[in-house]
Amino acid sequence: MNRIFVTLLAILTFSATVFGQEPKLETDLALKYIAFTPKKVVHAPVIILLHGYGSDEKDLYGLRSVFPPNYIVVSARAPYPLAGGGYQWYESTLINGQKDGKKEELDNSKALLTKFVTQIVNKYNANARNVYVMGFSQGAIMSYAVGLSAPDKVKGIGVLSGMLYPSVRETIVMSPQLKKLKIFIAHGTADERITFAYGRAAKDHLVSIGLKPEFHQYEAMGHSISNTVMSDLMAWLK
Repeated sequence: MNRIFVTLLAILTFSATVFGQEPKLETDLALKYIAFTPKKVVHAPVIILLHGYGSDEKDLYGLRSVFPPNYIVVSARAPYPLAGGGYQWYESTLINGQKDGKKEELDNSKALLTKFVTQIVNKYNANARNVYVMGFSQGAIMSYAVGLSAPDKVKGIGVLSGMLYPSVRETIVMSPQLKKLKIFIAHGTADERITFAYGRAAKDHLVSIGLKPEFHQYEAMGHSISNTVMSDLMAWLK
């Protein structure tokens, strides 16, 4: 499988040094990460970014320039290195003929991310009730896995070009907290990696169990993030 990187239009193509020096790779928590922390903001809200297959923590970090300046923005590195470079959250596989993730790795990444959310809140004295997990591709799939299983730790999830695996769907347990989970889904109709039908199917399933995802489809957009996606995401975040 080829490495997947986020493709942004020029206005969203920011280097990691736009607002300062190269970010330091932090290694003190469950996952390696880089972080932007606002100055003089007490109990700041948090956005945790999860990259796609074959990429790393730097891939989505430039998006911090688009988010409100009062947010702590953390970009995490997936735990499994690839031989050709980059990282993955799990190895893709087929289970009963359906796309899914290798169970041991998917479960481990979900556990690490759930722990990581708590660690980030504690380390930065952040607002535990205002944490968002957002991901692209594999990272979007992990956003579903974490948000739907730990709504007590996550206020909302941003799912960009992702899908809801059967193994994740089967573990969903409805609760008052889960019903409050904010869900943003963005998917291009021309996505060649994770087809649009998967994005729509995820939305339909979530609606069927009583959740209220905000679904956006983007005509002729492939496996990428556009300016319009980011504009819609920011409107949802507010």
